[in-house]
Amino acid sequence: MPDIDVDVSVLSNGLLAESSCLSLGDYIIDLAWSPDTSKLAAVTVEGTVFLINDHGASAAPNLIGQHAGGANALSWRRDGAEFATAGHDGLVKVWDGNSGQQLSAFEAGDSWVAKAVYSPCRNVLATAAGRHLKLWDEQRETLYESSEHSSTIADVGWNPDGSGVAVAAYNGVTLHVPGKQRQPRKYTGKGSSLMLAWSPDANYMATGEQDSTVHFWNVKSGEDAQMSGFATKVLELSWDSSGRWLATGGSATICLWDCRGKGPAGRIPRQHTGHSNKLTQLAFQPDGKFLASADADAFLLLWDPIKNDEAIDELTLSSPTSCLRWGNGGELAVGQQDGTVVIFEVKALA
Repeated sequence: MPDIDVDVSVLSNGLLAESSCLSLGDYIIDLAWSPDTSKLAAVTVEGTVFLINDHGASAAPNLIGQHAGGANALSWRRDGAEFATAGHDGLVKVWDGNSGQQLSAFEAGDSWVAKAVYSPCRNVLATAAGRHLKLWDEQRETLYESSEHSSTIADVGWNPDGSGVAVAAYNGVTLHVPGKQRQPRKYTGKGSSLMLAWSPDANYMATGEQDSTVHFWNVKSGEDAQMSGFATKVLELSWDSSGRWLATGGSATICLWDCRGKGPAGRIPRQHTGHSNKLTQLAFQPDGKFLASADADAFLLLWDPIKNDEAIDELTLSSPTSCLRWGNGGELAVGQQDGTVVIFEVKALA
C-alpha cells in the first residue's frame, strides 16, 4: 500500500518529529514493535496482519496474512524471531519476524481469542480464549492450562520476571505461577476488571474496572485499594519505568498516582489537564521519562509529567488514536481509527 498524505499539524514546539506515515486501510486494533525496534507489526479490526520492516521515509506496510472475522491483539517474542496474533476465528497464528511467513496456526480453546502475549523472559506464549488460559512452548505444545476464571478473560499480563501470568476477569485477578502453586492465587474484587498492568518492580498490579474505578493490588500482601471518581470505565493504564508512578485515563484528565512506600491509598493524584475530550490511549516510555496521550478529538500530547504540569508538545492527527506504542530508541508509533500509522522520533529537550 502506498504512503499517504495526512495533515499532522504542529501546535507546539516540534519535539515529535514525523519519520513516516502509512495507511493500512482499516481501524488498527493493535501495534507492536519488535524488541530491537527495527520492525513494526500491526493487526486491523477486520483481521489483516501487516509487517513494516522500516520506520524511516521508505517505510511500507507488507500485508502478510489474515484472521477470518477480525483480530484482537499481537505480541513479539523476546528475541524478535516471531510474533503471534489472536483472532476472532478461534486461532492463534505465529509469524516469522523477518520474512512475515506464517509459521503455525492453532486453536486456543474458544471461538474467540482475546489475547496472545509472550513472556518477557522465556519463549513461552500465553493465550486467553473465553475462560481458558493456556501457556505454549516453542513447539506449540501446551505447558499449562487453566479455566478457573469466573468469566471471559479480559486481559493477560506476565509479571516482569516472566515467572507468572495474571488474568483479569469478573471478580478480580487470578495469578498463575506454574510449578510453584497448588492453586492459582485469587485477588478478589467486586465488579469486572477490563485492563491489567504490572508495575515494573512487580510490587503492584493495577486494573481498570467496568464500574469506572481503578483497583491496586499489593502482590505480596494481597491488600488492595480502589480509586473512584473517573468519568468512564478506565481502559488506560501505564506505569513509568521506575514503578513509582501510574498514569490513568478514564476521562479527559491524566491522573498520576504516587505508588512508592505504602502505595497510592489516601494520596491525591497529580492531575494533568490538556485534553478536552476523553483519553483513548496513554503510554509512558519503557525506559524514559516521556508520557504520550491521545484523545477522542484526534489530539496527541507529549508530557514530561514528573517535571511539568503542562504538555510539552501537541499535534492533531487525521483521526482518533487506537494504539500508542513506544520503541526502545525514542520512536513512537501511533495507530489510528482511520487505518493510518504515523511514526515519530522524539527529540531531546534542550
